[in-house]
Amino acid sequence: MPISIDEFETTPEPKLRPPAAGAENADRVLALLTERRDEAFTPAEICQRTGVPKGSVGVVLARLEDRGLVRHRGAYWTVARADRARTATRR
Repeated sequence: MPISIDEFETTPEPKLRPPAAGAENADRVLALLTERRDEAFTPAEICQRTGVPKGSVGVVLARLEDRGLVRHRGAYWTVARADRARTATRR
């Protein structure tokens, strides 16, 4: 969608860039796991509840785990414990 020249000239450059690839999917997965922090989900369940494509869920979860934001045991995933999530966001 095009923008006006005024918007082009006045909007800070970072706001004119598209979001990082997969950022929306990661936001959706993390929102689900944060809102339902008392439960753990399989990748298939995360796919069903978030609408994130089946082939993307595993990649998203792995990246969130690398950042210390989620954790898993076996086939189940949940949000990271609060003490570890705070440390991970400081990286």
